[in-house]
Amino acid sequence: MSLPDSIYIRNRLVEVTIQNEKKEPELHYRLTDKFKQSLLADTPTGPIPALPPASISPLQAVPELASYLHALNERVLVFADYRERLVELADLLIEMAGRQTDGVIAAIMLCPYRHYAAHHAINCALLAARASQSYALPAADAKQLVCAALTMNIASASLQDSMASQQAEPSTAQRQTLQAHPLLGSALLREAGVEDALWHALVLMHHEKQNGRGYPFGLAGDDIEPLAHRLHALDLVTAKMMPRTYRARIKPKQALGELYAGKVEQLDPELITHLVKIIGIYPPGSFVELADGSKAIVVNTTTNAATPRVAPQTRPTERIDTSQEAFRIVKALNIQVAERYLPLFYRLWSPS
Repeated sequence: MSLPDSIYIRNRLVEVTIQNEKKEPELHYRLTDKFKQSLLADTPTGPIPALPPASISPLQAVPELASYLHALNERVLVFADYRERLVELADLLIEMAGRQTDGVIAAIMLCPYRHYAAHHAINCALLAARASQSYALPAADAKQLVCAALTMNIASASLQDSMASQQAEPSTAQRQTLQAHPLLGSALLREAGVEDALWHALVLMHHEKQNGRGYPFGLAGDDIEPLAHRLHALDLVTAKMMPRTYRARIKPKQALGELYAGKVEQLDPELITHLVKIIGIYPPGSFVELADGSKAIVVNTTTNAATPRVAPQTRPTERIDTSQEAFRIVKALNIQVAERYLPLFYRLWSPS
């Protein structure tokens, strides 16, 4: 997979051929010295936040995790232990997703963001951890998938932060950065000491499409690493579920329905089935209206994606089974919780 013939890319990246463990030639991408120095000059200084303890609610943890990742990725070129820090974060997310299966989905639904790119990465990584559990992926592959979700947009984070509130179409310069970010992201990870082959493959291919119309290589079908296709779908779902300043979040039922029907692009139907199982039609953390006219928040999914358990707005300690006709869900409500009210919901998904 050679670099695209672009002046923009050639001024930033070089190809390096090395021998892998099997003594076979393998193509890697590295930053040019000039571009690397320009990035180092813009690297902030100072300490980064600490990782939160695993003992707190996912709703409390996720904003802190996003702040940590934002600060860590800003310093990717200066931390000698970047890979170790990133893997430690991935382990924490995998543990959280295993212990708080409903709570992590609620955190995706409820937690507002300050840094869009980092928060998107945390949400996508949590969804990747849950998908790994659903697919019963080997632990090593699951960790690589979560690490890739955390770092796939590392080269375009500042641009995505600004574009989250941008209503105009992307400029030519912005499009160039977006088209190049999988390549630049892999190169940044090489500079940070990440040499895991699957991790790089996922970062490089997470925007490739089955029909060959993705980027940066235009791969198609079986040429795409299967886990990269899953990461691509998780990326799409996460983006749709996160609000922007110019639009509300898309309801999960609508987002998953569009993906299943192939309205966005053709994705593996089995993967969408797994996502419906994980997220539910009415995900934990979403608000609904019941048949009796009352409003409630979804707390737990059940074996039936359409009938979760909910807590009434006026009786938050009570749990209602929505499979009962009197309390069936009549519609989903698109309600966003202001950051100052988020602590009111911590107890609904407290670690056991």
